[in-house]
Amino acid sequence: MKKSIFLVICFLIVASSYAQFSLKAPGVKWDDSYTFDKCNAFKIEFYAKNNDLRHTTSVMTYYQSEGENFLVRFINGGKGNDIETIIDKKYEVAIQMFGSGGGATPMYNAGGYKYPAEGDLKKLDIVPTTETKQILGFSCKKYTYTFKKIFGEVWITDEVKMPNDLGMFRACKMAAKHNTLSVNGFVMEMTTEDSGGGKTLMTTVSLQAPEKYTVDLKNVKMGTSINKVNYFTF
Repeated sequence: MKKSIFLVICFLIVASSYAQFSLKAPGVKWDDSYTFDKCNAFKIEFYAKNNDLRHTTSVMTYYQSEGENFLVRFINGGKGNDIETIIDKKYEVAIQMFGSGGGATPMYNAGGYKYPAEGDLKKLDIVPTTETKQILGFSCKKYTYTFKKIFGEVWITDEVKMPNDLGMFRACKMAAKHNTLSVNGFVMEMTTEDSGGGKTLMTTVSLQAPEKYTVDLKNVKMGTSINKVNYFTF
């Protein structure tokens, strides 16, 4: 009798564990695969004081000529440490892939997002200057800013007709902190500096390059997040 009860309890524990593993958060949907045909490339350089370069990261944003979905890929040396995030505008879901770019199987997670109300946007106020320069053949104007103990500059052009979702401002995760800027236009370059002498330089390397990139999600083990988060967090 005791053995039967023990077996029943074991069965229930296993069944419960399987149910939790296979449970998908309601409303979290995604496509079996995503294909992109355009690419923008960016570079982030991290400096200690005295302009001592400590680390460089490459970022690629893949997007669709016909469609709104895009993917941001942080390339960390091709050793299986890359991080990729797909923004699916149809389902309002972000699919994150951790540990891609190497031999190991990446970890996957999908979660819904929500757009903040206009009054909840975190907007960075930038101040225009008279300085201009060419970046990748586009005329850009310099702006400066101070945010708490951080200061820097932003180079913006009105000659690139793309949203900053596909540009350096989002690729380098600045949108997670500021969401948007007080001036319209496409961000081509940006620096942040602190009082200790540390500096981060974020630059656009190339735009609108034809490059096909496909992500297949048919047979992956996808984790899902129940709670929706701010769109700009991704």
